[in-house]
This record gives sequence, C-alpha cells and structure tokens, in this order.
Amino acid sequence: MKKRTFDKQIDIEKIINKCEVCYVAMVDENNQPYVLPFNFGYNNKCLYLHGTKTGKKINILKKNNSVCVTFSTDHSLVYQNDSVACSFTMKFRSVVAYGKVTFIEDYDKKVEAIDEVMKKYTGKSYSYSKPSIINLETFIIEIESWTGKESGY
Repeated sequence: MKKRTFDKQIDIEKIINKCEVCYVAMVDENNQPYVLPFNFGYNNKCLYLHGTKTGKKINILKKNNSVCVTFSTDHSLVYQNDSVACSFTMKFRSVVAYGKVTFIEDYDKKVEAIDEVMKKYTGKSYSYSKPSIINLETFIIEIESWTGKESGY
C-alpha cells in the first residue's frame, strides 16, 4: 500500500478558482444535513453566492449560518492493475472550507457580489436591472478555516 504524505504545499486558492461548482453543507433545525451545489464567486477568502429569497436553504441559513463548503477538481481514474478488483485509485484536488453565511442587504454590495460570480464564469462585469438585484438573495461566506488535498499529482 502506498503511504500518504501530508507535507506537500497545496495551492488552495488555485483549486477553488479552477472549480465550476462548490457544494455547501448546512444543518437544519432537526439536525439533518442538507447539501446543495452552487455557482459562486471567490475573492480574498470570501465566497459569493446567490439564489431565490425563499426556500429550504434560506430558512436553514437564517437559523444556523454555519456551513461547510467543498470543492473538487482534476479527477482522473488511475489503473494500477485493471485485472485486480479494488486496485484502482483516483487523482484529484480538493478543498474543504468552514465559515458563516452573511446575507447581503445593501444594494451596491449585492451588485459587487453578483459581479464576482459573473467575472468567474465570463471574465466580464455587467450592468444589472434594479429588480433583478432586489429580487435576488445574495450572501457571502467568509472562510474561517480550510484544508486542501491533492492525490496523484
């Protein structure tokens, strides 16, 4: 069995920026986990997310704003011996981050948050109609701690 090493420097921000989706885990009032995929913007240890103003995730996050966020990229199956069961492994890069959700109420701050998301996926800034910003729930996760891992690279 190959021994794992944990002394490698991992570029956590590079992994986050490469990912197209993050998964946000939260816990509801019945102590049940709930995980959703999100498009996101990232800048300086802050994630910018958006969604509708109502629904299960909003209800949960307004009662318990603690979250865990995961990112995963660069997946590739490695065949060590394809004639032997369980002799495969997976190459990947991943990040697990913890933080708290803060809902953004200020109009200009909401625009800045949506700009972070749009820049990630298009590389451009946009102008937005006032109703589209007002009718959007926008929130930020300030990352309090994170860990990263690479396997096979």
